[in-house]
Amino acid sequence: MNEATSKAIAAERSAAHLTIKELAKKANLNERTLIRLLQNERNINVIQLAQLAEVFGVYPHELIEAAERFIERAERGPVSLSVEPDSDDATARDYYAMAAKHGDIEAEQEAYEEMP
Repeated sequence: MNEATSKAIAAERSAAHLTIKELAKKANLNERTLIRLLQNERNINVIQLAQLAEVFGVYPHELIEAAERFIERAERGPVSLSVEPDSDDATARDYYAMAAKHGDIEAEQEAYEEMP
């Protein structure tokens, strides 16, 4: 969890276009401490999490939720981005829904015709 939280903080830092030095100053953290947190060499405590969250304009639990998403993604493994209709009803319906959502009329029609 600590590693994932470090990734979430790093992502927020990047999105905020802050250097480590700038973030440390705004969060009232020692620069070396922040570096160790970001490199997962030190456990983050609740106060530090709150200080960082305030700089990013988010609630502390949002950083934890972002960390949980990193963990879920890592556990899930690779994801296939190709969606092709097949004889499975659910797959054809999923493809139909995706095509409809993106306004692809031809793909929507093809997927509909594939459905049993």
